Amino acid sequence: MYNNPPHDYLVFWWRGTRVALVYAESLKSGYEGAFGIVLPPLAAASLASVARESGFDVRFFDARANGSLFEDFVGEILDYDPDVTAFIVNASTLAKPSIELASELKRVSSFVVAGGHHATFTYPLMLRRGFDVVFLSEGEISFGEFLKEVKESGDWRRVKGIAYRDRDNVVVTGLPDLVESLDELPMPAFEIFDKEIYKLRVLDPDGNIVTVETSRGCPYNCEYCSVTKMWGATWRFKSVERVLAELRRVLELGYKWVFIVDDNFIVPIKRIIDERVEMLRRIISEGLNKLRFLIQLRADFVARNEWLPPLLYEAGVRVAFLGIESGDAETLKNMRKGLQLSESTKAVKLLSSNGIIVHGGFMLGAPYEDEEAMSKTIKFAVELIEYGLDSAQFSIYTPLPGTDAFNRAALNNSLLTLNWDQYDCLTPVMRVKIPPYKLYLKQRWANYYFFVKKALKAISKRTLFSKPRTEKDLYLANATKFVIGKFFKYLKDLTMLPFSALKVQLKLRRGLSEEEKRDILEIIEASKEIMKMHSARLLITSKTRD
Repeated sequence: MYNNPPHDYLVFWWRGTRVALVYAESLKSGYEGAFGIVLPPLAAASLASVARESGFDVRFFDARANGSLFEDFVGEILDYDPDVTAFIVNASTLAKPSIELASELKRVSSFVVAGGHHATFTYPLMLRRGFDVVFLSEGEISFGEFLKEVKESGDWRRVKGIAYRDRDNVVVTGLPDLVESLDELPMPAFEIFDKEIYKLRVLDPDGNIVTVETSRGCPYNCEYCSVTKMWGATWRFKSVERVLAELRRVLELGYKWVFIVDDNFIVPIKRIIDERVEMLRRIISEGLNKLRFLIQLRADFVARNEWLPPLLYEAGVRVAFLGIESGDAETLKNMRKGLQLSESTKAVKLLSSNGIIVHGGFMLGAPYEDEEAMSKTIKFAVELIEYGLDSAQFSIYTPLPGTDAFNRAALNNSLLTLNWDQYDCLTPVMRVKIPPYKLYLKQRWANYYFFVKKALKAISKRTLFSKPRTEKDLYLANATKFVIGKFFKYLKDLTMLPFSALKVQLKLRRGLSEEEKRDILEIIEASKEIMKMHSARLLITSKTRD
């Protein structure tokens, strides 16, 4: 095995069959720390199956698992002595810890590779910072072909769907062939996860949770979202039988909660509606509704289909996430959200009245949004408490690589930093209509304000500490206990808010370095290249169908 061989002469002398799949980010994430929710990355289970089919031993390493120090985590992977180390780099916040860890692991691993949303749209940067290969778009097929070439000492450079460096040049072999039927993909190896690590502690202290995919892509085109850019404006599905098989498997493994990662569980297309209804009814008839599901829904679809919430509840859905985003109609229009405020109100009421916990997602700080519009969003979220909104998540509008939002911010010179740690949707990273410190304070204050108003309403109705009468009441009572248990942490964070905001402001005042400016141009060009390849692939696919 070669120690750090040069990129243009990577030769693999086969002495083992080990693949390490790595999730490098620790539990410092704001959402995970605040809500006690730790989700296993589905990509790891999917790629583990691919690696096993290629004859490799696989082990998954999650930096969130035991809170170990960086050195200890590196040591665990080095002890495994992997031949290929594959990093899951979906979120931008995974970039920096993945790069730092990869530099350490190149001492032992012949290949250090990466894939995911962020890696796809920043592949020139990832390669320059030490990765041997970046897998573009969906990686299951190309990863399997890569491993096969590696194992057989073949030419992995001919694999379709990768980017690599040849001396000073970046070589892109195109996008992988589109997997039109997701049933063609191997069953995810859910057993690689230690289910005692992945919990939904805020609602169910002992409730372990796993992630399942039933479809891939999105038919909508919100300007801040990278989903349509990643999957190429396609939407594909697993069959009802395949989904049921995966649910049976996670039930066998002892999971209680399932997070369906689909960006939209159901949309207004008759064929899709029919398949989803069949799936829900089969879940009920086969007793798979013992599982408890979290799903993501469009508020407008729920509002227009009152029959849906009762069916969802009977099938085991207990939490629904609605991307409400804004309380300002003009902001929603600019976001290309295609959503009316009245639809969100009705959707919240319908879901809540049918025993489903409703979690609303809101964003503050879009570049076309003034402070008055942001205040409307906060006010609207609080008003939705009356209709049954159980919790709210206020994020800061963040232009992620590959999105229209990122490209526009870059071309307008609005980006203030390229420190990926700050692309957590909790920290300002671009110039908008209010200063960064003010946006930071407003977002934090919105979260506190919503839950204080929620608590005051419960106190006025004498329901805050009342005995749970329903399953929903029980989960919400657990959430209340969770929040009370973190009261002093929240109080400390609230006390430190002015200082935290000032720290953020000072960091962003430094402006972009010359290196960051060059990196931004590379990301824009990489995104354009990805979109061109998507268009070409779709054209070929449509001609093949004809």
